[in-house]
Amino acid sequence: MFAKLFDSCKGESPSSSDQLKQALDVLEKKEMVLQKKISIEIERAKEFIKAKNKQASMQCLKRKKYYEGQLDKFGSFQMRKYDQLNEDLDQEKSKD
Repeated sequence: MFAKLFDSCKGESPSSSDQLKQALDVLEKKEMVLQKKISIEIERAKEFIKAKNKQASMQCLKRKKYYEGQLDKFGSFQMRKYDQLNEDLDQEKSKD
């Protein structure tokens, strides 16, 4: 049981720049999903307005606003990760 846990520690761990690149990829995928959700909520809100269901359309717009807030947070996370990646690359260049 313990061998399985600690064997993974023996192998080469990915460098911090590789981990940052993976984190950026995940954030970009999440951003794309949120953009799709936002467009879906807009379409649903339009359909509810056509059906004269104002309350349901307002709920869709509230969800859209929530998703946009999440999108902004992901954007700031991405900026921080890009900054960290650039710092790591600069440090690697200065070591050489």
